[in-house]
Amino acid sequence: MGVEGKVKFISEIERADVCGEFGTVNCTIQTICTNRTKIISAFEQKGSEIQRFRNPERSDVDETLLKWFKEERSDSAAVSGPVLM
Repeated sequence: MGVEGKVKFISEIERADVCGEFGTVNCTIQTICTNRTKIISAFEQKGSEIQRFRNPERSDVDETLLKWFKEERSDSAAVSGPVLM
């Protein structure tokens, strides 16, 4: 896209007031546009259950803990803060 096309694009975005409509700032809109493929893919895989893109440092520990938590909850065990610490 040439400079002229970019200027037209910017003016369309500003006219549409995307930031005001969604209550966000311009850099957030840029980040969303940059990561649109990852965002759409994650939404298609997990739906609206995810809020942010964060990968655990140790996914194996995360998966094991989630498995344990689900097993304990299915046995009606009380799983609270002290048990998790």
